Amino acid sequence: MKVSIVMLVYNHERFIRQALDSVFMQKTDFDYELIIGEDCSTDHTRSIIQDYEKKFANKMHTVYRNTNVGIIKNLLDCLRKCTGEYIAFLEGDDYWTDQHKLQKTVHFLELHPQYSAAAHNYNIVDLTDHFIRNGLEYDTLFEYDKREFEKYRLPSQTSTLCIRNLISKLTKKDLLKILKYRWIPGDRLFVLLLLQYGKIAVLPDIMSTYRRYIEAGGTNWTSRYDIAAVQNYSYVFKIMCGMERLSHSYGEPLDMLSARITLVRKAIKARRWSEHKWKLYLQYAHMLLIERHKIRFLKELKKSFDSYR
Repeated sequence: MKVSIVMLVYNHERFIRQALDSVFMQKTDFDYELIIGEDCSTDHTRSIIQDYEKKFANKMHTVYRNTNVGIIKNLLDCLRKCTGEYIAFLEGDDYWTDQHKLQKTVHFLELHPQYSAAAHNYNIVDLTDHFIRNGLEYDTLFEYDKREFEKYRLPSQTSTLCIRNLISKLTKKDLLKILKYRWIPGDRLFVLLLLQYGKIAVLPDIMSTYRRYIEAGGTNWTSRYDIAAVQNYSYVFKIMCGMERLSHSYGEPLDMLSARITLVRKAIKARRWSEHKWKLYLQYAHMLLIERHKIRFLKELKKSFDSYR
């Protein structure tokens, strides 16, 4: 098997057909399989998947959860079931737009062994497929490395990634580390892990579509968390500190001080945080930062408070 495709699904009945169709339209000169983690949806997602299994049984392997296990556990379990030399990702509410997407990304990785993964550009649409904007501004190949990660940036959207199958290299200790930090968004955890094995190439080709939407009661990540992330900077601050701490355990320490200071200034300027909240989150800084970083961080914090009172 050349490629395993991982699709995490939860309450995607409105979108799952489009996602599945975009997988099975792929034209390749190699075999691929689709691993679906159906996380106990409460709508008709499961029955739609079962309909597709009747037609594509030789290409589909679906894990039906009896209880909702969450993104990280669902992802890790699906990854362990992948038999492909490469692993691609597609979320149940997104879809690929290029029928050669798999062929192009795998071919690139075969020719460039120095990269741990290949991603690409994408379009962003709303609930009704109305175009919002391109996801990235690159018009040439871009190398994503640790320095980009320290700026709190991702290489691209998750459904653009095609990676080398590194799962066999993960020890039980590695998995326990990841589970310990499962409150960190899965895409950031995964990229941090990939960077231990090489840079990520970002191709300029637009080959997929990311559906970005916020709706009341929505079960997608953006509806559940993004409002909090935008309006409550403490969440992002905690994520940054957690990723630094996890990186130290891998022996590849990150330095996200500049990103945190930028966040501090934005948060205080927007008056999202009171001084009381800052005292709570300074505990993370004291716990995770070395002395010179503590001093610089506290100086910047005081300067920002003085500026925006």
